[in-house]
Amino acid sequence: MDSTLLVAMLLILSESISVTIAQDDRVIIGSSLGGFLGLIILILDLIAVFELLTSSGHGVCSKLIWILIIIFFPIGGLILYWCCARRRTVDQVL
Repeated sequence: MDSTLLVAMLLILSESISVTIAQDDRVIIGSSLGGFLGLIILILDLIAVFELLTSSGHGVCSKLIWILIIIFFPIGGLILYWCCARRRTVDQVL
């Protein structure tokens, strides 16, 4: 089920990516760069959510809260997850 969700998200993502082209076929750099950075952040967020869902170190409520933080605050939530929650799971494993 997790792999089908990931595939569905990737299909939706691939349909929504577009490059803005000017009238004389020049690619506008600013919009492409912003789209590229947004794509990187989205991929990192999906990796964090997938890692969170497959981890056994968190309870269901904790997982839900972290997923909501990552969804509503993509950059800040990702940084918080990688710094705080992930460290706790690694410490529990060791």
